[in-house]
Amino acid sequence: MKTLYPYLLAAMVLMIACKKTRYYSRSQIVPNMLTPVDVSKNIAFSASFTLAWNEMRKQVGAPINNKAKAVKWMNDSPLSEDLLGPKEYKKDVRIDGEQITLLVNFQKDLGFEVPMQPLHQPFTFNGKPVKAFGMIDYDPEIIGEAHLIYYRDEDHFVMNLDSKDKSSDMILAKGFNKGANLHVILQQIQGAIRKGTTITEYASLQIPVLKFMEEEHFKELEGIDFKAKGQSYKIKTARQKTSFTLDQEGAKVVDAAELGVAAATLDSGEVKRPPNLIFDKPFVVLLQKKKSAFPYFMLKVENDEIMDANNEE
Repeated sequence: MKTLYPYLLAAMVLMIACKKTRYYSRSQIVPNMLTPVDVSKNIAFSASFTLAWNEMRKQVGAPINNKAKAVKWMNDSPLSEDLLGPKEYKKDVRIDGEQITLLVNFQKDLGFEVPMQPLHQPFTFNGKPVKAFGMIDYDPEIIGEAHLIYYRDEDHFVMNLDSKDKSSDMILAKGFNKGANLHVILQQIQGAIRKGTTITEYASLQIPVLKFMEEEHFKELEGIDFKAKGQSYKIKTARQKTSFTLDQEGAKVVDAAELGVAAATLDSGEVKRPPNLIFDKPFVVLLQKKKSAFPYFMLKVENDEIMDANNEE
């Protein structure tokens, strides 16, 4: 009986970094952008599991059909061909008899050309003191790499931060964290960006330091049966591990997924003064290729669990 083991691995060091399968209680990874999200949790989506799923469909040579909602969300999840370029992740396909192994490395480093300022003054997120960075003292170089692209008020705005990776955008959007799933949230942010803003100057910029590392077993997919070209299959393993950091040096994401399948037996307003752009309430981070319709990484920041507490205050 034919056995199929698609195995997608990004950054093997990440996969073995810790034996725990859960780092946080108020944060999680979703396998696609259509999975319903918990409004109180930090929610991350990253590309490797989607890439694994699509590669699995190619290997079995047919769509993955099952009535489970989790499978429908995977199949219907929006995706563009320019999610990541062919040189931005490495895929190694090895065939040994009836076993197929796929190894893929995915890592993106979006360091700032000009490091931002670590903040030494008190900063709180949802009322809790945490470490932050940005610009308190005027710096034209920071102004030149941190662009205000939508502004309604100090609780609803979108920034685009330049990095050394000229092929990617780093977008931070405050006030767009409400939605049934990440795709709804993404559409709201894209709509705001299309509206744009005439406001380009700002008085200060303050962003909390983020450190996200989580591993998720997608139990809603594990054990799922499906048929392709008359052959029955069962999803044995569906797992993803994602690491993301954002600080004064820039952003870095390392993403890994394992998928094993076996044959079965708002409007821009006018302001009279330069605004203070302070990410002290829930916001969203997007990393995506320029002109791409969808991000290769998305993080809804809802609580301080993935931040460093500032005990010096």
